[in-house]
Amino acid sequence: MKIFRTLVGELLLTATLIFSSCSQMPVKLPELPLDRVTPYFSGAAEVHAIDTSFYQIKNAKGEVIGTLLYSMPYTESVKGYNGNTPLLIALDAEGRIKTVVQLPNKETPRFAERVVAAGLYQAWDGLTVDEALDKQVDAVTGATYTSNGVKNTLNVRLQEYQRQLNKEHVEPNFWQRILGKLMK
Repeated sequence: MKIFRTLVGELLLTATLIFSSCSQMPVKLPELPLDRVTPYFSGAAEVHAIDTSFYQIKNAKGEVIGTLLYSMPYTESVKGYNGNTPLLIALDAEGRIKTVVQLPNKETPRFAERVVAAGLYQAWDGLTVDEALDKQVDAVTGATYTSNGVKNTLNVRLQEYQRQLNKEHVEPNFWQRILGKLMK
């Protein structure tokens, strides 16, 4: 009987470790200096990292004036012509897109320039997250892979942002509760 209890205990411990490692452990966002925010939010006085998700921008009165989203690492699997097409997405206080900014990337410069010249990054200005996700934006002729990379990066990051906003308190799963009881 003692061997049976030991075996069951080891199985429960193994299962707990396996299932608990399946959920991602949160990692804090790095501090974002105020001078990196002011080009998008002139009245910015404070920058707060919200979990692993996004940056909340506040004015001197402590009022939220916007949100900054970086596409990476959420869009690591999204590729353009020559790799990732990282973006910075600035949302105003009402959750409308203020601007989409191309961040350093490995795209062929002439393709990246075509995307900028065609105004692709302005295609979402003024839209809510839902409107931006619903909007059908055409790829830029002559820079199809790059522009599709930008569109897909924006969509993946906005979908993740919605998921992050809707995140509710997560209760420990079955195995985590059992492990907690075993560890007492």
